[in-house]
Amino acid sequence: MSKKKTRITTKQPGVYLNQQTGNYDIKYSYTEYDPITNQNMYRSKWICGISSYRAAVKTLADMRNGKYAEVTDEITLEKALGLWMNKALANNYSKASIRNTKNQYNMITKFWSTEAKLKYITEDNYLELISNCRAYGYSEETLYNINACLRKLVKLAYKNHLIKENPFDYCDNARFKPKAIKTVITYDEYLKLDQYFAENSFIRLGEDCYPKYRLLLRLLYWTGMRIGEVIALVYDDFEEYSNGKMKVSVTKSYNSTYKLVKGTKNDKTRKIPLPKDITDLYIPLLEEHLKKDGKREDRLFTWDHGVCTVMIKKACREVEIPEYNCHSFRHTYISNLIRQCVPISVIEQVSGDTQETILKRYSHMFEGDENLVLEAMKRVATDSINFR
Repeated sequence: MSKKKTRITTKQPGVYLNQQTGNYDIKYSYTEYDPITNQNMYRSKWICGISSYRAAVKTLADMRNGKYAEVTDEITLEKALGLWMNKALANNYSKASIRNTKNQYNMITKFWSTEAKLKYITEDNYLELISNCRAYGYSEETLYNINACLRKLVKLAYKNHLIKENPFDYCDNARFKPKAIKTVITYDEYLKLDQYFAENSFIRLGEDCYPKYRLLLRLLYWTGMRIGEVIALVYDDFEEYSNGKMKVSVTKSYNSTYKLVKGTKNDKTRKIPLPKDITDLYIPLLEEHLKKDGKREDRLFTWDHGVCTVMIKKACREVEIPEYNCHSFRHTYISNLIRQCVPISVIEQVSGDTQETILKRYSHMFEGDENLVLEAMKRVATDSINFR
């Protein structure tokens, strides 16, 4: 005796009548590309217990139109980190970026399980996380970075369709007051460093390196360029624009870890006017380079980040000032522009940072400037009276 079929076909392919339940079951067949094997995998999905034939046909049609596309709502915090790590390695993120993200993730998992499911994040437990981190003693700067790390992991999972909704679309962002680095290199300290490189020498492969280190020092102080941007410069990046005045084009950055030249941070390019202090050093170095059959497309500096940092700190020790790093010069440059009341839009153009970042990092520079507003409005009133 033949076995009685549980399901029988209907006029609509993919819709079956279940004889045991009296309801309709649908079978949705689809192909899924597997990038590992480079093949299409044939899969199917069943939905059972639909009460009417018409509803079953509509449900199958909706599935074929993508309305019920498969979503993995069970992705955890740990899996989201793994997803970000794959992206970081594929895109050659810096070791510092990877290390910082791992550290911030570890701080989060002091209070949340690694198996926490992203889809269950609510505003309450998000704010509780920030409160717990603050109570633990993390600085406002660290809290800001923890928040950014969590949000980028969740956003990446959502972008890859691993959760149906981004829970942070419904959460207000917690407020932070990141502490800006207060240390600014004084002009007198800069002069001491400049004099040190002028009066001393460091011979390598028969050539004194200190004239170039002196130029590097001046570029850091007078342009606020990131160290990776400075050591990626080629001679041709310097251009004359008016009566002997020069600008430098910042279009790339050097990655010491991977020994490659890449775009600038945020992919922002800019041109920075140079003071005479820089051009007076650059022009003789260019002339000497060309005499040795060098090309304008050659890199001006052939060192990496670590060598530059070691040399700057060594000079600081020799002249008995705090051991500044290369980024201290960038902070000093932007701080000096703010102190001189340079418009924030101009600072954005020459620094390559966004106005949001400048205001967040350097908000302390604007404190106590309320009187400037009153003075400005007084000038408006005075100008108006004089005009009449």
